[in-house]
Amino acid sequence: MIRKASILSACIPLLSLMGRALAGEVQFMPLQEYIAQPGVDKDPVAISYVMSRCSALYTVFGKNLERETAPERQQVRAEAYSVAERFLGAAALLMMRGTTIEMKDAFRRTSTVIVGLGNLYVDRIQAVRLRTNNMFDDTLIAGDFATCKALLAKLPAP
Repeated sequence: MIRKASILSACIPLLSLMGRALAGEVQFMPLQEYIAQPGVDKDPVAISYVMSRCSALYTVFGKNLERETAPERQQVRAEAYSVAERFLGAAALLMMRGTTIEMKDAFRRTSTVIVGLGNLYVDRIQAVRLRTNNMFDDTLIAGDFATCKALLAKLPAP
């Protein structure tokens, strides 16, 4: 029962964000603040959420480079997608920890969460681009990238 409650408690913030997104008022908690909360670093479901946010952020970043034709920009896009896949894998593995969830189901569930989070990031990035045309002018986006970059260094090599 504790595991189900833990999964539910991790889903509630996402559902809340999605509801607010529909109402036009998306407010993410910066990843650094989320991670700093007591117990998050020891909760596989909470860390899976963090990995999912990182995967979503890198996926959206890569998607924003789709129309780029310069070889170095195409390389950055490929690297962003590769990093997103690594975070997806980590999130799915964490979702499975202590449960009977199979890998295919964990990937499906994690992918669904990542798509939802990605849509929230897209909305936020579009809003900042209207103001400054630079997604990194948004302190949450810049901070989340810095946090994800630090977490990436701790992931096992592919």
